[in-house]
Amino acid sequence: MNSLNFNFYLRLYLIILFLFATFFFFQKYNNTVEWTISEWLINYQGGFTRRGFLGEVIFQLNKFTNLTLRETILLFQILSYLIYFYLVFRLLKNSKIHLVFIFAIFSPIFVIYPIAEVEVLGRKEIFVFISFLIVTNIFSKNNIEIKDYLIFSVILSIVCLIWEGLIIYLSFFAFILFLKNHSNLNKIFYLKFFLSFLPILITFYFIFYFKLSSEELKIMCVSVNECYGAMTYLNKNLSSNIGEVISKFQLFYLIRYMLIFLIGFLPLLLLILNSKFNFETKIKNKYFFSILFLLVFFPSFSFYYIAQDWGRWINISYTLSLFTYLFCLKNNLIILDVDKLNFRIFKKKIITIFLFILFCFGWAPKTLINEDVSSIPIYRKTLNIFKSFN
Repeated sequence: MNSLNFNFYLRLYLIILFLFATFFFFQKYNNTVEWTISEWLINYQGGFTRRGFLGEVIFQLNKFTNLTLRETILLFQILSYLIYFYLVFRLLKNSKIHLVFIFAIFSPIFVIYPIAEVEVLGRKEIFVFISFLIVTNIFSKNNIEIKDYLIFSVILSIVCLIWEGLIIYLSFFAFILFLKNHSNLNKIFYLKFFLSFLPILITFYFIFYFKLSSEELKIMCVSVNECYGAMTYLNKNLSSNIGEVISKFQLFYLIRYMLIFLIGFLPLLLLILNSKFNFETKIKNKYFFSILFLLVFFPSFSFYYIAQDWGRWINISYTLSLFTYLFCLKNNLIILDVDKLNFRIFKKKIITIFLFILFCFGWAPKTLINEDVSSIPIYRKTLNIFKSFN
C-alpha cells in the first residue's frame, strides 16, 4: 500500500468513525441520565470546582443563543471530535507504511475505542488528546520560541481545568519537550521547562484542595436544572475513588486487563522495541529508547489504582503512546529497523487479512474493571444504528 492509498483509507476510516460518533452523541443527548452529559454540565456557578471550566464556558455562551444547554453541549462534543479526527489525520497522513504500523493504527484501543465502547464517547480526555496533538505540531518546528512554551503552558493549564486527570499524563508532554531539545539541554532550557509546567502544577493544586460544599453543589445543580452522575461526585475525595477500585478488584480482572494490554499494545510495542535514537546518547544500550519510553509510560499505571474505568485508562495510555512514537518518528528522532518487522506470517495474505480483522474489529475492552471484553463491537453498533431507523 502506497502513501496515497493509505491516506485515502485513513480518511475514509476517520470519516466513518466521526459519523458513528455523531449518531451516538445524539443518542446521549436524548438520555436524561447520561453520565458524559453530566460531566459537561459541571460549572462555576456554585464556586470553583474541578472539571468546571468548560461547563462554565458553555453556560455563559448559552446565554447568547436560543439553544438549550444540552444542545450546546451536543455541538461542543461533535466539534471536539471533528477537530480530534482532523488532527489525527494530519499526524498519520503520508506515514511510512508497514503492516505492523497499520495494525498499530487500527488497534481496538486507539481511535475506534470510544465508538466500540460508547460509554467512553464524549469523556473529557478528548481534550488531552487534542492538546497533545497541538503540542506535537508546535514542537515539530525547527525553531522553538518563548511564545511556544507560553502557548504550551496556557493550553495545558486550561485542559487541567477541564479534566484534572491530565496530571497523570504530563510525562508524555515532558518527554516531547526533552526530545526536541536533546542537543541543547542547558540551564536556559530547564528554566523554560520549569516555568512552562509551574502554572499547570499551580492549577492542579487549586483543583485538588478546593471542593464544593453541599450547599454550593446545590447552587450549581440549580443553575442547570440537573443534578446526577459526575456532578454528584464532585465533593468526593480520592480515598473514596480508591475504595471503589479495591471493592471491585479481583485477580481475574487484573489478569484479563494484562492480556488486553499486551494484545492491544503488541503492534506498538514491536515498533518501539525495534526503534533506536537517531542521535548520539551517553548510554549506548540499543534498548535505551524503549527503556525511556517505559519510564514515561509508568506514571499512567497509577490511574488503575485511583479509579475503576480501566478501559479508559488503557485507551488514553495507548493513544498518547502512539502519538509520542509518531512524533519521534516524523521528527527523525528515532530510526525504525523495518527489516526486523518482516515476520513470516505476513507473507500469507489470507492469514494477514484474517488476523487484521480479528485483532482490529473482533474485540474491545469494556469501561469498568469488572466488565468483560466485548466481541465484534463495531458490528453490534452498526446493527443498533440500523435498528434505530426501523
